[in-house]
Amino acid sequence: MSANQKRLVAFVFCVLVSLVLGLVSGLTAAVLGASALASVSAGGGAVVALLGIGVAALALFDFTDTRQAPVQVPVQGQARSFSR
Repeated sequence: MSANQKRLVAFVFCVLVSLVLGLVSGLTAAVLGASALASVSAGGGAVVALLGIGVAALALFDFTDTRQAPVQVPVQGQARSFSR
């Protein structure tokens, strides 16, 4: 897998986790009796904060390429001609 693909997978995972935790945060605020605007604000704030922290943490890592170079078979001798 290339380094950019690894980085993309990590960012997608970070976005999904922040969205889920933001939803949980907003629902928790709603269950505790907050108004609709306060619940949406809590959820949105959690998403933005978690996404910012996640992207900053991922920027610290150096993703490397783990693809193998294709193996080239050495050619020995000359090519034969099968024409008559």
